[in-house]
Amino acid sequence: MASIALHIRDGANRITLEMMLRAAGHVIVPEGGDAAIADDPVRAVREARERPALILATAGDIANAVEAMRQGVYGYIFLPFQPGEAALMVARALGAPPAGVSSPASPCGTEAVPLDDAERAHIESVLRACRGNRTEAARRLGIGRNTLWRKLRRYGDKSGAPG
Repeated sequence: MASIALHIRDGANRITLEMMLRAAGHVIVPEGGDAAIADDPVRAVREARERPALILATAGDIANAVEAMRQGVYGYIFLPFQPGEAALMVARALGAPPAGVSSPASPCGTEAVPLDDAERAHIESVLRACRGNRTEAARRLGIGRNTLWRKLRRYGDKSGAPG
């Protein structure tokens, strides 16, 4: 599935979250990864500049988590852990646009983005999340590798090789 960097100081929370994410098919990496989870708002905001990031939050930490979300963090995972919540939040975060990039869809009454531009931005976002792995990007997009290759050619990607 995805590689997740965990930046969690509390050993029990780290081990629990690691086991939950591994059971969901994710790979835990020390740095980088497709997404990051932190228990420190400053670290979560810093990670959100590079990849989708989540923050751990207790009931008393919700205000800090919301402030981190205003600064680009995708969302929070509530402590104590709930079965399936971490994997669900990671999946949602991986489908979100990068921090600081608004959704290409515009509400009625504002300037609309052409469909081709929105599609191109989404494909490029997924490719970045997959670190250029076109086979994985096509899988996440729900299209065939050849379809992705044709779209990239149409958008001006001249590398030529699918997948």
